[in-house]
Amino acid sequence: MNVYQFKVALDYDKRTYRNIEILETQTLEDFHEIIFNAFDRYDEHLYSFYITRKRINSSHSRYKAPEFTDSTYFEDNFNAEFGQDKFDASEAEINSLRLNIKDKIYYLFDFGDCWWHEITLLSITETNKIKG
Repeated sequence: MNVYQFKVALDYDKRTYRNIEILETQTLEDFHEIIFNAFDRYDEHLYSFYITRKRINSSHSRYKAPEFTDSTYFEDNFNAEFGQDKFDASEAEINSLRLNIKDKIYYLFDFGDCWWHEITLLSITETNKIKG
């Protein structure tokens, strides 16, 4: 089994970041919970992950990427409204994203206040190579 290490930085201030490790079998919903706790958040809001693989400065362009969103508010008719691919974050395992080192993901927390985060894959390590 592999462990993925990500750098999760606030998009508007890259100096504010957390390095986060997550198992390949955990979901994007699990990743959201880890990020939520790592940034000491206390009030739940909607969230989405946008799989861009590269740096994209324009939030408008990010919205065109495949989106994995909060399972609590996931609705099929939402797809048709925005005309893009939306997927349930609770069903997407990290390894299913087929990320490469240095690939980017964008995470949007709170659709009202729009807390954008840039996520960069730093490493993938086999768990049997991790010394505890």
